[in-house]
Amino acid sequence: MTAPAAATGESTDATLVDAARLGDLVAWERLVRRYEEPVFRVAFLIVRTSDLAEAATQSAFIRAYRALPSFDDELGVLPWLFRIVAGESRHQRRESGRPKLSSRPPEHSGGPQLPASAIPGLSGAEDLTAPEKEAITSAFDRLGEEDRLIIAARYLFGLSRADAAAALSIASGLVDEHLATAVKRLRTRMADA
Repeated sequence: MTAPAAATGESTDATLVDAARLGDLVAWERLVRRYEEPVFRVAFLIVRTSDLAEAATQSAFIRAYRALPSFDDELGVLPWLFRIVAGESRHQRRESGRPKLSSRPPEHSGGPQLPASAIPGLSGAEDLTAPEKEAITSAFDRLGEEDRLIIAARYLFGLSRADAAAALSIASGLVDEHLATAVKRLRTRMADA
């Protein structure tokens, strides 16, 4: 996702959060820039249109800024933002009615960014041909919201089991079960295509 802060000379998330809590808007802006793309991608997985995803992303960052005083330092910024944007996205979807599935937003590279590491039962992205990537993307798009989110949390965003559980508000012990079910459904949809 992002390079370790120490390796790039950038401030750590914890340092930026601490500064933002004290009112440093530049620190907050750096966090927003760091996580803008993954937050948008989570929103898009839920609302399925770029306009609603943009609105949910903006709302999520506003809500997150207001919630900085209660931020749990143990959680991590991405899982925390993941949880917030999921809630904001669901709210945007409810407020607008259920939008039809739209074409992929051109300003964000098409579909989910496939992971470099293999999804169990599927080849890693580095080994896939363009038609295979399209088949996975199409199958992924046909999954239900919860399946898309658990796969995204673990494989697209690389969250640990504990972070994925926190981000999705599920018990840590259920992450592997939910993930296995989602991947099975993904394989089934790929076979159906």
